[in-house]
Amino acid sequence: MATLAACGGGDEGGVPTINLFGGASATGFQDLIDGCNEQADGKWKIEGNLVPSDADGQREQMVRRLAAGDAGMDVIGMDVVWTAEFAEAGWILPLTDEQRAEASEGTLAVPLETATWKDKLYAIPKHTNAQLMWYRKSLVDKVGNGEPPKTWDEMFAMAEKLKAEGDPYEIGFTGARYEGLVVGFNTILSSFGGTIVNEDSTETTIDDKTVQALDLLNKLATSGLSNASLSNSQEPEVFAQLQNGASAFSLNWPYVLSAMREASPEIAEDLAFAPFPATVEGQPSKVTVGGMNFAISKFSEHPEESFEAAMCLRSPENQLKHSLTAGEPPVIESVFEEAEFKEAYPQGQVLLDSLESASSRPISPVYQNISTIISSTLSPPSSIDGENTAEELDTAINDAIEGKGILP
Repeated sequence: MATLAACGGGDEGGVPTINLFGGASATGFQDLIDGCNEQADGKWKIEGNLVPSDADGQREQMVRRLAAGDAGMDVIGMDVVWTAEFAEAGWILPLTDEQRAEASEGTLAVPLETATWKDKLYAIPKHTNAQLMWYRKSLVDKVGNGEPPKTWDEMFAMAEKLKAEGDPYEIGFTGARYEGLVVGFNTILSSFGGTIVNEDSTETTIDDKTVQALDLLNKLATSGLSNASLSNSQEPEVFAQLQNGASAFSLNWPYVLSAMREASPEIAEDLAFAPFPATVEGQPSKVTVGGMNFAISKFSEHPEESFEAAMCLRSPENQLKHSLTAGEPPVIESVFEEAEFKEAYPQGQVLLDSLESASSRPISPVYQNISTIISSTLSPPSSIDGENTAEELDTAINDAIEGKGILP
């Protein structure tokens, strides 16, 4: 259920109040806020404000307030795909050269790319994310000699063997009509070497690689190896399919291990992980990066203090704490080497390796329109028709870029 935003408080006793919108309700995050406020020692005070629980609701509320020039917003927790839209609209401040150097130090390259628009850094990466392949060890031992599949073709082949032997065999994938389908498609397309739009987001780059990616999605949907509810499956459903013994392979985010340890310890004991399967043998997959970035509102009355507060919230120490309490992977590379992190994240090195070669969704001011077009055109995946679907995408996305057309 969505939670209405609280009213941002004013400055108390001369201490600037830094209103944070986005990320404040994450597990354990109030402890980080309290710690930063204590370190600030009266220089400023962060106040976390509640926002809707879903990304679309968050964006809608933030856009409405920013478009109205709301001075009650200071630090904005943005989904990584909002940077271009918010920057182009003039709602967030580009970082100064000094701030850029500070925010970039030790930060992974791909999260920094998601915070950049037209060669300017507009946000401070807060946490990142990338999907992995989760699988049941006992099943892979049976049909793969203990070696997980490295490619989609190998995964299909193993699933077919398991199905023939009456074992759990399904491949879990987020195939519902929403952002998760866009993420999965972008990963597959990027792994084939394709892109959706060009570097400056002025036109589409739909080509034969797009057709290959679409054909692979259609194969998954029509092979009899995915869940019958593929077209309605979001992350929770994909997790449930793994938990209830339907899936042998599951393409999902790093939270799966900690969540499964709590939900089904027996399944967790039989759970292992590997890189997202490659589309081309010998070439690593290019997973789609997720996460959140902190931006400073153009309308903030305390931009310098807001930057300091945001940097405190994502300090290496707080990155470690937050990854342990909320399961959100850090953006600072050194945190991956911390002993506590390694113990809690046995999948950490695979995740880090995946992030080194990760891809981004289109960085465009009209990304929200592009995303809506992709998810509606590809839904349900069983109806995808290679070249025809690619032509539909090409026409509709170009229209969106040019400000024409009606959204699905």
